[in-house]
Amino acid sequence: MQSVTEKLRRIRHSIASSGLRRTLADIAIQKLSYSAEQDSSFDRQFGTDTSGSVQPADLGIDDADVRDKAILYLGSPPRVTRWMLRNVGVAAEEFSFVDLGCGKGRVLLLAAELPFRQVVGVEISAELCAIARSNAAAFRRWTRSGAITVANADATRFEFPATNLLIHLYHPFDPELTLRIFERLGDSLRENPRRVVVAYLVYTAAVPAVEAAFARIPWLSRTRYEHSVTGQYDWLFYASGPA
Repeated sequence: MQSVTEKLRRIRHSIASSGLRRTLADIAIQKLSYSAEQDSSFDRQFGTDTSGSVQPADLGIDDADVRDKAILYLGSPPRVTRWMLRNVGVAAEEFSFVDLGCGKGRVLLLAAELPFRQVVGVEISAELCAIARSNAAAFRRWTRSGAITVANADATRFEFPATNLLIHLYHPFDPELTLRIFERLGDSLRENPRRVVVAYLVYTAAVPAVEAAFARIPWLSRTRYEHSVTGQYDWLFYASGPA
């Protein structure tokens, strides 16, 4: 941690080299910038453990190919998720909510504030599953859905509930795996037709790869793309035809 003396020295140098106005602007940007990794306000409010980040190498995934296709866990800001849940356009009581790559389960907790038929997380890391289940227990008093369940499973082999589905992803793994998941779900839909809506949270640089994967899923159509100012929290929405 920087000492007060070191901070003042840096400020004096910045004023001398960049001017007072630029230095004040830089300080304001630094103070107002948001770091999802460091934001623990949700956990302080609800007594949970959903903040921080976990790198793929630390997820405890034995399969090297799957591990290489995983992307770090980082909790989605609550406001970002709640916006999606308000604007995705589904009646919660008619859908099950499934979060693929749920990590510590923050999105599951936020979804459980609504009366979904089921709230299900899918997470390949046993360590993160244990944390997500503990968080679900701590959050029970605020839950309007049925019990939150967390499956310790490879998402490409997961059996989705036989109901209408709102599927959430926060860019959890390589789009190649996403394609495999939805191809398999398509086979299930032919046997048991139901409505599927997908809400995919992603940073702008990864949008082309994600869109390319979904373009190969003929039974899903993109319905909406919300591009954030910073490019950190873009939403891609997809939906199937009527069941």
